[in-house]
Parts: sequence; C-alpha cells; structure tokens
Amino acid sequence: MSPIDTSAARFLGSLPGRRKAELHLHLEGAVSARTLVDLSLRDGTGLFPSLAAVAARVPPGSPGQFLELYRDVCRHRRGPAVDARVARDLVRRLSRERVTRAEVYVSPAILERLGLDYGEIAPALEGVFARFEARTGSRVRILLDSVRQWGPEAAGRVLDAHERVPWRRVLGFGLGGDEASLPARDFAGIYRRVRRLGLAPLVHAGEWAGPDSVAEALRWLRPVRVAHGFRAAEDPALLRELARRGTFLDLCLVSNVATGALPALAAHPARTLLAAGVRATLSTDDPGLFRTTLLAEYRALARLGASGRDLRAVLRNGFDGALAG
Repeated sequence: MSPIDTSAARFLGSLPGRRKAELHLHLEGAVSARTLVDLSLRDGTGLFPSLAAVAARVPPGSPGQFLELYRDVCRHRRGPAVDARVARDLVRRLSRERVTRAEVYVSPAILERLGLDYGEIAPALEGVFARFEARTGSRVRILLDSVRQWGPEAAGRVLDAHERVPWRRVLGFGLGGDEASLPARDFAGIYRRVRRLGLAPLVHAGEWAGPDSVAEALRWLRPVRVAHGFRAAEDPALLRELARRGTFLDLCLVSNVATGALPALAAHPARTLLAAGVRATLSTDDPGLFRTTLLAEYRALARLGASGRDLRAVLRNGFDGALAG
C-alpha cells in the first residue's frame, strides 16, 4: 500500500469535525460487543459469555464464519426492547462520529424467520431514531432488506409488511445475502413493485461474487446504489457503464477484509473504481461486529493511495447518493 498522501493526511485531520453521511449500515451488525455479552447472559444462550468470547469470533475472517456470526447475533433478537437497544448503540456511534445523514438496513425477512412482528419492531426503532434526530438535528432513514437466498416470495412479504405498516422513515428496498444463490432476474418483478411503492431500488452485489453479479443487477434491477460492488473493477466495460449511469457504490473496506471477501486491504480496488469515475461512498456495514468506524474507513482508503481530493469527493458522494426525504 502507498504511504498516506500529504493532502489526504490534512483531510483526515479535519474529518472528525466534518459532517458525514453513511449509507450502508445494517441494524443487526451495529450491536456493540458489551451489548452482545449482556444479551447473551440475560437470555441464557451462552453464545457470547464474555468480551473475550466476542473477540474470538470478531472479525470472522471468512464468508462462512461471518454468516454463522450473523446468525448467532440475530438469535438474541427477542423483541422490540432488544432492537431498540441495538438502535441506541448505533445512534451513539453516529453522534460520536458526527454522522448527520444515515441510512440503516432493517430486515423484516429476518424478523419473520425469528418469529418477531415488524409491526412491533418498527415503532420501537422509530422512538430511538426520532429522539436522536430531535437531539442532534441529524437524519436517519430506513432501507428495507430481504435475503436473496430466501427467494422472491420472502422479498414480496417484506413489501407486504411495508404496505401493512407504513413507516415514513422507509425510503428504499435492498437485497442482501448470498448473491450467488439466485440470479437477479428472479427478482425483476419484485423491483418493479418496489418502484410502484415509491421506494428506491438498492442491491448487494459484487462482494462475494464477480463482476457479472453487478452487471446482472444493473440489467434486471436497475439500482440507484449497489452495496459493495467492488468486483466491478475486474471489468473495464462495466466500470464505464457504472460511471455513465452515475450508479453509486457503497464501499465498506474493513468489512470486505473482515468477512474474507478480500484477503487484505491492499487487495481492495477502490482506487481503480475512483479513477474510472465511479461514484463511491464509504460506510462501515456492520460497525459493531467489525469493530470499525467511519474514520477508520477513510484512513483505509487513504492507505490505498487516495488523495485529499479523492477523499473529499467520497465525502460529497455520501450526501449526493443519499435518498431524498
């Protein structure tokens, strides 16, 4: 990796005091280590009995280990009070890092699998986010999320839940999970419904699967933003298409190493994406699980050789790529 450029170092020095936007955050992954331990002791699962036990599994290191970790974290979700507590962990971090515009993925599909009621969870989260906004003047918006390997039917039920429980904070719909499990075209009808409902289309792609995953998502789902998407750097024609469309890539550098999507930070092609004119943003993805901060993400990008000008552009992209509302 390159030494940090002088202009980048100056920008990083000023970053703690700057307003920031973060567009790729998952509620489940925002849980702090201390909260995980406390929940584990309270509900008797014994999955995370100590901070040392959390540290032994975080960062997970491989896609399989990450999915197991995520599953075990979700096993502590026993109702609205737990989700509200995780949301409080999240907004404390947003306040600390001066993130004034945040978009958070909430998954009714996961809630359904856990036997929880989205109609009870949404009001509990609303209370946390509304108080945070009133106190800080910041804005938090919600992105509904489904799990790709659970199929279009599960995604349809997420949209059903949205229609049953209208929540003004919801602005978009995304598709996460195993991007190699089902092709994007299987969800084309879902994304037509997403648009009819007035939600912005988003998708996870190009993280654990190659550039074809991104290309297929562009063709069938027409997202305004792609979560991760860094594998697009392997296809120059696809890079040109992303730049032409103005599609944003919500990059999460620390996450990509933590989950084993990349072997090391030095392997991340973020500079290639920026040089091709792709509009990139930076986020932490699952900040509690990966023990990262937004400042750490910007430092990682600087270590990859980004200049101060690059970093300022990425900071602007976070606000430019945010959904209206």
